[in-house]
Amino acid sequence: MKQTLLIIAIVICLKPIFPFMEYVVNYDYISKVLCINQDKPELECNGKCALMKSIEKSTQEEHNEQAVVKSEFQLLFHQNNQDVFVSTQISPQKKSKILSAESNYHFKSVFSLLRPPIS
Repeated sequence: MKQTLLIIAIVICLKPIFPFMEYVVNYDYISKVLCINQDKPELECNGKCALMKSIEKSTQEEHNEQAVVKSEFQLLFHQNNQDVFVSTQISPQKKSKILSAESNYHFKSVFSLLRPPIS
């Protein structure tokens, strides 16, 4: 599984290099048959025009693929509201003791931490 994912990742990363590899492998055929400037040898094109066309074609295909991918996804949001049942019966509750200042007061001595430095 990891090997197949690695191979796919390498192919995706090397996709922009494929037109150059094709040009190198098929150099003789491209320079003799596909070259537009065969009648102008002083330009020394040697099939570079065909290479530029293939690079332009691959970049256009890449941009078209990106545009298609962007339009495919839609964000959907669904919130499931639950009904809340409220009882109509009121039960008597005990009155709780209101907190007084005495019950909220806590004292901790921190004087041992706040000593001046000894010089």
